[in-house]
Amino acid sequence: REAIHLRNQKTYEVIPKDSWLTRLDELLKKNLDNMRNEFNEMKRGIIRCRDYIFNFLENPAIPSDNNGSERGIRKLKVKQKISGCFRSDTGADAFHALHSIADTAWKNGQSPLKAILALV
Repeated sequence: REAIHLRNQKTYEVIPKDSWLTRLDELLKKNLDNMRNEFNEMKRGIIRCRDYIFNFLENPAIPSDNNGSERGIRKLKVKQKISGCFRSDTGADAFHALHSIADTAWKNGQSPLKAILALV
């Protein structure tokens, strides 16, 4: 939480590793034996990837969450929930290709329709 709060405060700045790595190491040294086993497993996982788990602090272009990815697949999940499945592999491939092109164009501030028509 502290890392995300720090990124939100300094949105466009590079936050040097030494400013937050010390705090992370302090937290990782805490004894969690009195807590559930899942906390110790999570702690071991964070220790394994401690050098790159907070890359979003050093590079402002890296988002601190995966909301963009989740938004990208939301339409696909709604389609799956409503109709259950595609009738053919060709239809599924066409839907996914068009969705990918339109979504990429929209994220880049372009017209999805123009992007699709440019490929025809």
